[in-house]
Amino acid sequence: MKEDNKKSYYAIIPANVRYDKSLTPNAKLLYGEITALCNEKGYCWARNNYFAELYKVSKVSISKWINQLKRNGYINIEMEYRENSKEILNRYLRIVNYPSKENFNTPSKEKLKDNNTTINNTMNNTIEKIYKLYPAKCSIRGTSTGKSQKCKDKIKLLLKKDNDNLIEIINRYIKECMESKTWVMNFKTFLNNLPDYSEQEDPEEDNNDSGMCEAEKEYFRNLEKEKLNV
Repeated sequence: MKEDNKKSYYAIIPANVRYDKSLTPNAKLLYGEITALCNEKGYCWARNNYFAELYKVSKVSISKWINQLKRNGYINIEMEYRENSKEILNRYLRIVNYPSKENFNTPSKEKLKDNNTTINNTMNNTIEKIYKLYPAKCSIRGTSTGKSQKCKDKIKLLLKKDNDNLIEIINRYIKECMESKTWVMNFKTFLNNLPDYSEQEDPEEDNNDSGMCEAEKEYFRNLEKEKLNV
């Protein structure tokens, strides 16, 4: 990372972020870095590789910290996509309720109650967004993907367990299915066998002749493990 990319603006970590036990210490530190970058243009344009190099950690770790901040209602994430595609051109991070001097005191019970309400609303909105993203019907087989309230409960559980980037994972999986013309898995089965794309930063076409996408391969690998343990 070039030295001239390191900003000298001051960082702010308000009390409601410092005292939030649902955030890891590193997520709080990253929040401060985001506020410093927001001081220049009102938003943070830095990508995960910038923060990863800055703090000498993996991009997966940065992604987890960012999703903690988003899930708890401290930042908003805005994506700019290439026209007629899902390719991300730019990402903008914005601070929610940018901290001012009156925010620097320890939060009162009323403010904590309001924060909890905001967090719950944010969580519910995220669950609904992820639920609607997965297709209700498999276009190849013409059958239902079995979407139900139990799927929403599973999504909530995954979010609480720090399973980040569910939206990106679903988009990637659906794209794989469309390109390889394979059937879309039952939604509950998919949620129980999420494909791991963490080692594949740049999506490429899968030329494997098996006709299965990554999530399906993961599902069948788990089945084989269960057979061996019987």
